[in-house]
Amino acid sequence: RKYFDKSGWGTQMHQHVGKALEIIPQLEEKFDLVFIDADKRNYLNYFEIILPKMNKGGIILSDNVLWSGKVVEELKTGDKDTEVLLAYNKKLATDDRVETVLLPIRDGLTVTRVL
Repeated sequence: RKYFDKSGWGTQMHQHVGKALEIIPQLEEKFDLVFIDADKRNYLNYFEIILPKMNKGGIILSDNVLWSGKVVEELKTGDKDTEVLLAYNKKLATDDRVETVLLPIRDGLTVTRVL
């Protein structure tokens, strides 16, 4: 919060603290930009609850989608995070409600536009 306030735009920023899966459904706003960089096991859940709240043409940025290269290696037993990221990447590539570009920079970033 202190960095929001130091920015000069602090009065325009509202911070929600808590579990995103509980907070997001309560938000009535529509969004132009969302950045997903949280617990990987819930990426699919975040996508599904945020998509209806996105404006047409809005952008969803998703971080860590290459997961240190684990998404191209053989899936290890019990590696739930990688399993979910594989499903998430497939979802972004095949969902006809969006179009997605994966940028292979650092740990992978997807830019998803809502159609």
